[in-house]
Amino acid sequence: MKRLLIIKHGSLGDIVFALPVIHSIVHKYNKDNIDIITEKKYFSFLKRANFFKNIIEDNRSNNIILLIKLLRTLINNKYDIIIDLQNSKRTSYYHFIFRIFGKSLISSSRKFSHFRYIIPVQGKETATQGLFNQIKLLKIKEIKKVNYNWLNEDLDHWCNKKIVLFITGVSMKGQYKQWDLIKFGQLAKYFENKNFYICVVGNKQDRDSTFYIRRNCKNIIDYIDKSPPEIIYSIAKKSKLIVTNDTGPGHIASLSGTKTLWFLNDNKITQANIHVSEHNYKLISDSVKNISTKKAINFIENNNLL
Repeated sequence: MKRLLIIKHGSLGDIVFALPVIHSIVHKYNKDNIDIITEKKYFSFLKRANFFKNIIEDNRSNNIILLIKLLRTLINNKYDIIIDLQNSKRTSYYHFIFRIFGKSLISSSRKFSHFRYIIPVQGKETATQGLFNQIKLLKIKEIKKVNYNWLNEDLDHWCNKKIVLFITGVSMKGQYKQWDLIKFGQLAKYFENKNFYICVVGNKQDRDSTFYIRRNCKNIIDYIDKSPPEIIYSIAKKSKLIVTNDTGPGHIASLSGTKTLWFLNDNKITQANIHVSEHNYKLISDSVKNISTKKAINFIENNNLL
């Protein structure tokens, strides 16, 4: 029985991109032999999956004492295989230490790994497909159908409501990916006029991004600062449509399989983030700010998204 360590830090979106790959790893190897190292903020989310024996904390501190203690623990665990799904400059330093002081076989797209996947030019493959190509070098097959019901929460009291889920917020670094907030409000009003309830989700920093929705609409279900990933996923399952920027909560919602309207910039990052599927609908412009409300409504009607 192989003992495995998976490395996965990053944003919430990065974690979501890795979930199908982690599912395939767990399908091949007994979960009782798999540990994952990640940031503390993802502990409760990943515990729900019940994929791992241990979840090890690594908040990517620059404190050298904490780093040495962490690496010593990992080396002493004597993993047979380390699968680096983060593939960062930082984790390449980890590999270097593992190669000197340990005997683990390392899978990564970074140097000092034994099974190194060479990443093609950005935009040639999605982030998820790149990770699948990486683990193929370990002869781990891609499992096409992934069940995310471990994220589901009971929202039966919403059964009789017609809902459109709006995800308007972005990270501080992601402002360039955010559709115009006034237009979000106009689009929400369009849905309300068709007798839909408008549900907004996000953390407390996202409340300002829903100002125009709250000003324009009366039938609002407000889950701002009350929407961890499992709630976002569960609301998405109950929704008729998801309207979102390219952001982590949007990727969580998209796991539900509900039709998703993405407002996107036309660049290689977008091509790598949003995969082609029957439920992903991409409204793309050189700048997402230039997409008009009228164009969005025409896109929705032409693609029968309601």
